[in-house]
Amino acid sequence: MGRTPDHVACVLSAFAGWRQLFDRGGTRFGDNVVRFYERARDADLYVAYGIVPLQIDRSQPAHRQPQPFLYPGVAAERDGGIVVRGAQGITTAAVLADWLFISYITPLVPGDEDYALSFVTPVNAPGLRVYPRRPYAQGTTSVFDYPLSSRFDEVDATIVFDDVFVPWEQVFVYKNVDLVNAQFHESPSHTLANFQSLVRFTVKLEFMAGLALKLLEVHAADGKPEAQASLGGDIAALCATFDALVQAAERNPLIREGVARPHPQYVYAGMSLQRRLIVDMLRAIRELAGGAFQQLPSSEAGFSSPETRADLEKFMRGATADARARVKLLKLVWDFVGTEFGGRQLQYEMFYSAAQPVVNTRMFRSYDWQHAKAVVDRCLGEYE
Repeated sequence: MGRTPDHVACVLSAFAGWRQLFDRGGTRFGDNVVRFYERARDADLYVAYGIVPLQIDRSQPAHRQPQPFLYPGVAAERDGGIVVRGAQGITTAAVLADWLFISYITPLVPGDEDYALSFVTPVNAPGLRVYPRRPYAQGTTSVFDYPLSSRFDEVDATIVFDDVFVPWEQVFVYKNVDLVNAQFHESPSHTLANFQSLVRFTVKLEFMAGLALKLLEVHAADGKPEAQASLGGDIAALCATFDALVQAAERNPLIREGVARPHPQYVYAGMSLQRRLIVDMLRAIRELAGGAFQQLPSSEAGFSSPETRADLEKFMRGATADARARVKLLKLVWDFVGTEFGGRQLQYEMFYSAAQPVVNTRMFRSYDWQHAKAVVDRCLGEYE
């Protein structure tokens, strides 16, 4: 999975630890943040989020879209809360979640006040509609043939708010552009949530390394020097480098106002490298598999049919594994790198946070350029 339940839990934890930001809109909003964080923690709620607007007219801000409330905004205000109208895209795992957190990570501008919101709502709130993409599990024949697609599809969705009532106690920011823009980056939210993503990605890299090694082992190629060199340079070095960034971010936190956050320099370095690593790793695994994918039987049923079983057991075996075990491994690898599920995983890892220039800009802002420049100045000052 890409966005596991602990991701948005990190967002809420960071918000609660930095309630002073929300207090700037009124202490009741800071109270709301802490109260909901405690509720989600104690009840073990699965909270997903929608924080990216639909791709309609990216040249215009929210209040200048072709018609009002294409983005989620305040359609009306009542004594007990607000009425929200509009739609939010790329709400990953909404079909699995208990609650949704809705806001904007893309910057809002003056004039967007009616859209400058942060709030939570249960997924079954009246008027809230979920439009998921087609689940990949619907096209699977068995867990054996599609071990990942059939079990781990988190299902992205578009959320439509058809005049959804949101009580005041579920509102974190109300009509405040500055606070909506500041909530992720002034609080520890962005670094904490993306640190979780990097830990998850490190586990994914380790899984990919295991797939690569087993591909070689099943064909008795793991002892060849050229194969070991490929594993070491194309896979192991990348995995070890990424793991080092995760550990550095954890062991060298920034501590501000009593709240520790993983060091942004290492978090954003990992994010900048991530989209390139995933492409390189998948390419390496494809090269190790070669033409093996094209020789796979169409389904697990071939091993149960008396007309085909003998042929498969004879010709589909590997050097160190029988036919069924070899095919099972290859089916797993193909589901990881070649199916619709695998393609979505690649797209997710490349864009789950932002486009590459945005991530690179965050890296630029997080790196200690002044220290690097001081080293050069010291050298220049040593001689005439």
